[in-house]
Amino acid sequence: MKMKKIIALISAAALALSMAACGADSTKEGGEITTADIAQLETVTETAEATEAVPEETTEAVTEAESKTLTDREGNLIEVPDTINTIISTAPSITEILTGLGAADKIIAADLYSADVAGIDPAICTIDFYNLNTEELAALAPDVIIISGMSMTGADDPYAALKEAGINVIYVPTSSSIEAIKLDIEFLAAYTGTEENGAKLVNDIDSAVADISEKAKSIAEKKSVYFEIGAAPYLYSCGNDTFINEVISLVGAENIYASESGWLSNSEESVIAADPDVIITNVMYDGYDFNEIKTRAGWENIKAVKNGAVYQVNANATSRPSQYIVDGMYQIAKAIYPEIYGE
Repeated sequence: MKMKKIIALISAAALALSMAACGADSTKEGGEITTADIAQLETVTETAEATEAVPEETTEAVTEAESKTLTDREGNLIEVPDTINTIISTAPSITEILTGLGAADKIIAADLYSADVAGIDPAICTIDFYNLNTEELAALAPDVIIISGMSMTGADDPYAALKEAGINVIYVPTSSSIEAIKLDIEFLAAYTGTEENGAKLVNDIDSAVADISEKAKSIAEKKSVYFEIGAAPYLYSCGNDTFINEVISLVGAENIYASESGWLSNSEESVIAADPDVIITNVMYDGYDFNEIKTRAGWENIKAVKNGAVYQVNANATSRPSQYIVDGMYQIAKAIYPEIYGE
């Protein structure tokens, strides 16, 4: 029985896999990496006698189903099943994209952080991918598990036992640019057969970029911006090679950490020394008041604090690489240049 086979294989590797950290932290995304999305498609073989007995049109239909493939951004050739009815999503950005593609009803389980994604039943968002329970995943018998992160093979792959058991596992790397977000949407749309919805999501992003770019042409003097992702005392921000830095540049401003790369820990001293015109934070958790930024010792002389230019933007729209980056772009634009992008 297929389920017994899966459980047997998973049990053997469960201890080792349970110690692997496979969750996706939406605020700690790496550089732009090519997506590897793998789905197994059973091939149909028949004897000579059976082939002769099958009507010609039936044989042609099977051939078409077997021939569908995609090439991911790593250059891997991915076989695509003709139907996908059940999906496990491991990150809120993936859940958001799938929901935007109209595939929310196919998601049978998701990570804890997907619980606030519009259109998803929070009751199914119970999987802790930092403490992976592979037996739990196997028992769900999904058609595919979509992983946020770089594709892995061999002993380092915490999903190896699931793959060996016949469960499809595909990888979507975290995105460092707006273009990468678009490519991931297009890939998942092609994989799930929702290309029309995917094209609309990508078009919405392109329209927002064009609109903001046009308005940014009127900006004569760029404002400097400090974007805070982690609050004191554990400050966290971003440099180039991140989509937040790209957005700040797109709206006609300059990130104070543009000369540094990736998502980074920063110091209060470096912020004070940079003296930014605007401070933006997307830190949002119960009990947190972003106005504490204005009361930090030594920050009272920063231009942004003196001029009341300290703002909070939505965390999800500015930390998750999905179509909701459109909302994030406009929130950042309005915070920096309200006179251009609207209050």
